[in-house]
Amino acid sequence: MAIRGLASVPTAGITSNASIQPNIRDKYTSTASGYVPALTGIRALAASLVLGFHFYTEHIVPVGINSLLPFFTRGYLGVDFFFLLSGFIITHVYLTPLTCPNRITVQIFLWHRIIRLYPVHLTVLAGLVAIVSLAGAAGIALNDPQHWQWKDLFWHLTLLHSWGATEGLAWNDPSWSISAEWFAYLLFPLLAPMMIRVHGRVTALLIAVAALATTAALFAIADWAVLTSGRGAPAMMRVFGEFLCGAALCRAVALGGVSSRSSGDILGAGAFIAFLLGASAGLADFALIAFLALTVFGASTSAAYLARILGSRPLVWLGEVSYSIYMVHFPVLIVIRRLWERLGFAEWGVAGKTFAFLITLALVIGLASMLFYLVERPARKRLRNQMGVMR
Repeated sequence: MAIRGLASVPTAGITSNASIQPNIRDKYTSTASGYVPALTGIRALAASLVLGFHFYTEHIVPVGINSLLPFFTRGYLGVDFFFLLSGFIITHVYLTPLTCPNRITVQIFLWHRIIRLYPVHLTVLAGLVAIVSLAGAAGIALNDPQHWQWKDLFWHLTLLHSWGATEGLAWNDPSWSISAEWFAYLLFPLLAPMMIRVHGRVTALLIAVAALATTAALFAIADWAVLTSGRGAPAMMRVFGEFLCGAALCRAVALGGVSSRSSGDILGAGAFIAFLLGASAGLADFALIAFLALTVFGASTSAAYLARILGSRPLVWLGEVSYSIYMVHFPVLIVIRRLWERLGFAEWGVAGKTFAFLITLALVIGLASMLFYLVERPARKRLRNQMGVMR
């Protein structure tokens, strides 16, 4: 998630005696409490936030876009959106089979997660190695030379690079979040048996609030001022607190949801609008993350207009390819920015910069689509049941 940091979660449900097969048709799934709208469209929103943020930081934006859409300067919180959503969906899908975890169920669960993350991660990393090698041979500086440390590749290959093993972000920067998510996945078989013992909706909601509040307090006490660190203790605390919040929200939905059909739509839409307004006005990061958590909770219990919007064909498709978008966009941006600079981007007018922006966006989505259809989806289909079928 995941940004599948981005947010790398399945869209299909599982029961205690059914296997999972990801399918775009599964826009709505069931829990013990009844009908739960799919959250695939939210993945598209989260990826859009991260993408908009990196377009902004790489200066590939049309003139005036910062004034028109100022919330993109806080787009790094799209990663937190993915973490919350990941906790929710992983709990929805795997809570029942991991209620009493054993070696086989844990092995299958971790295998499901690794084949969800690793094929795309490895493909993009291999592409970056080739790009950096060719650029170095041609004498072209793609980024700070310290960014491309060959010794860090081992940690990237083992998905441990955000655990504090490296000195900073390196190679494909957004991949720090999938390394952090791997940490959360390893803990989930321990979390699931405790979460199933939560029997009150109010208790589950209090756990969600406490998870975010504790994370915010630890960041304040440790003086981790902003959510820009992608390694070490801040990254681990960030992902675990938000993953736990999402898991507790899922449990709350399973234990009762909301009282009316329209309340989820009002809560989800209102919370996301509040996030956009708060991000534009400079509201504190964790206050904005709270709005994102409410967006996930509201969307998961919506049954009217919000469910239809998030379940619309364009958003569902973008949600399906969001992990590939998240993983491929940064390498594309650092390469194409150099191309635009060589062509005199800084001197172009509004029309020229808008054209460059649209071409770059189309290139990111086009390459992400190829990655999804040629690598991500085939790998899931072919490898998913290699360790057995979850029952």
